[in-house]
Amino acid sequence: MKRKGGEGWLQQDRPPTLPGNPRGGPVSIGLVLLAIALALLTFLPLGNWLDAASLDETAAYRQVVGNWARWLAVGLPALAVVIYLRGSRIDEYLERARFRLAGISDSKFTVTSALLIGVATATLSVVLFDRNPHLVDTIAQLFQAKIFAGGSLTAPAPHDMEFFAASHLVENDGRWFSQYPPGHPSLLAGGVLAGIPWLVNPLFAAATVLVAFAIARRLLGKGSAKLAALLLLVSPFVLFMSASYMNHVTTGFFLALALYAAVRVSESDGGQVWALVLGVSLAAAATIRPLESAAWAMVLGLCVLWRRGWRPALVATVACLVGLAPLLLYNDFLTGHPLRFGYTLLWGEGHGLGFHTDPWGEPFTPLVSLANTALDFQRLNVFMFEWPLPSLAFVLIALVFGAIDSRRRGTVSLLAGLLLAAPLAYFFYWHRDNYLGPRFVYASVLPAILLTVIGIVELDQRLGRWRAALRLALPAAVIFTLTVTLPESAGVISGMEPEMKLHPETQAESKGIEEAIVFVKVGWGSRLVGRLWGWQVPAWEAEQAFRVVDGCRLESGLVEADSLAAQGSDSAEAREQLRRRLSEWRAARLPVKRGLLPDPSVRVDTTRALSQGCAREVQRDLSGFTLYETLVWRNDPWLRRGVVYARYLGEERNIRLMERYPDYEYYLFTPLSRERGAPTVLLKLESRPAATDEGLE
Repeated sequence: MKRKGGEGWLQQDRPPTLPGNPRGGPVSIGLVLLAIALALLTFLPLGNWLDAASLDETAAYRQVVGNWARWLAVGLPALAVVIYLRGSRIDEYLERARFRLAGISDSKFTVTSALLIGVATATLSVVLFDRNPHLVDTIAQLFQAKIFAGGSLTAPAPHDMEFFAASHLVENDGRWFSQYPPGHPSLLAGGVLAGIPWLVNPLFAAATVLVAFAIARRLLGKGSAKLAALLLLVSPFVLFMSASYMNHVTTGFFLALALYAAVRVSESDGGQVWALVLGVSLAAAATIRPLESAAWAMVLGLCVLWRRGWRPALVATVACLVGLAPLLLYNDFLTGHPLRFGYTLLWGEGHGLGFHTDPWGEPFTPLVSLANTALDFQRLNVFMFEWPLPSLAFVLIALVFGAIDSRRRGTVSLLAGLLLAAPLAYFFYWHRDNYLGPRFVYASVLPAILLTVIGIVELDQRLGRWRAALRLALPAAVIFTLTVTLPESAGVISGMEPEMKLHPETQAESKGIEEAIVFVKVGWGSRLVGRLWGWQVPAWEAEQAFRVVDGCRLESGLVEADSLAAQGSDSAEAREQLRRRLSEWRAARLPVKRGLLPDPSVRVDTTRALSQGCAREVQRDLSGFTLYETLVWRNDPWLRRGVVYARYLGEERNIRLMERYPDYEYYLFTPLSRERGAPTVLLKLESRPAATDEGLE
């Protein structure tokens, strides 16, 4: 709708429909059923009922629902009174504000929006994460980025892997590398070379806003496009994720670009160039997160095929296959097969899709997957906007309006398909977690926001004299988020894993340390797992054993393997004997408890007394410990220069590593106390650190 002073802010200057959309019947039963199913998944606590959520998460969700109810109970009557008394005056004021904002040129608006999210997420990266990776996934990918920045695909594996091994790093055929596809690490490599890897995701977040505006402008109109960009800017889930090193952000950019290309192809003037862009964008996303790319490719491919025929679909398919060639060659070089990813090489077949026993030894069933999926939508409903009302409410409204209005059905159906693409694909994948939000459905945020815009606009057009209530409530919800819930969430995130914020390199620089071995004082659990990896126990076996076997048994098995090797036994024979013992102990499923020792990750058989050797390991932890994996990415992957960070394994084992670096200095990186978050310091070690070790014990 055009008016003097600017385009309508909550008006669409075109129906939300793609060209060539056939008019359907009066009501789309499919969209109605989808709205009902999504409402049930989102609002019923299925994940809680099926015991997929922790007690803390269940309590937190109940509190959120209670807050929604209280805000609605107070807010709706208050809004009704205000609008009844001053509705026309408020509507007039909001109209003036709307036209001022709508009068901003598209170029100025989009550039400003991109700059705002770039600056905001870069600032959050510093404030919340201290520019460090905070999850083992990102640590492994940043490590791989350093390998790429060094001009290679892999680095030679260390001789003493127990000192250096870390989660999600693969050792194979004398090489080590990350388990992840190469796309995101290759982008981080540019940041590594520039010295600013922490800015990679903020830059891609800014680019995503530009693409999202372009998508919304073509699908919904200029005014709605500005609203979509603003919703991206104020989404805590988007802001926090974009401030991290997570590969969901770069994947999201390429998927957004693929959606824009598909829209251009679907238009009457869409050409073969945009079909090429579509295929290449999906291939680029596949080099980062293959499953999400495949899911989106199915939806976008069907859209192009249905609207424009087989020619552009074929062009996009060929472009995608050609674009996948580097990924397939990378897999073949690292794993020996173009379709085998590093995940499977590291964790075994249990890492693949389908219902089976997962790599951690737990059964993955359709019921477990249903619980995971329900939790994903429940969390998205909370974390996408963190408004004092459900985040997905307007998505459901958009689905209903799409069902009853055939002019809008094409766009709503496409966006609904993309909203569900990743969750449906991950229905067959065993792992989920909630890091900064439901990260496995981060790809669904863009279609969810576009559907939210449709829902808001459609509702605004039908509220009549009460539309001022909606226009007043939405800014109030955003202001509440930016001033209350977002700072609260930021405080929680900032307090997570304080060990991940360590910067020992600043201490090393202040001490003038240029070449040194820095032993990182870790807990007993890290020492056990590191030694299992050092014996080349497969990652899935080591993980399953660590989860169900008493720490003393693991210690005894490792000591026995070390003793056999010291007596001259073949290392392969000693390893197989260790693996047999681990298998027997896993099968026994003896009752063990965690959380009873200084390192709470270690399980304890409470029916047995600690042996002398186990008591010594526990004693070591009493003075405090930190994490090694947060520092592994600081190493030169070739371990050939500079400061080398290694896992502290005790005097007898440490001396082996010292002998490999006879000209280096030796330091211990340790917290000053057992308190979590205690200051950590670099302590100089003698060439044989017996005295220091005794002091630690």
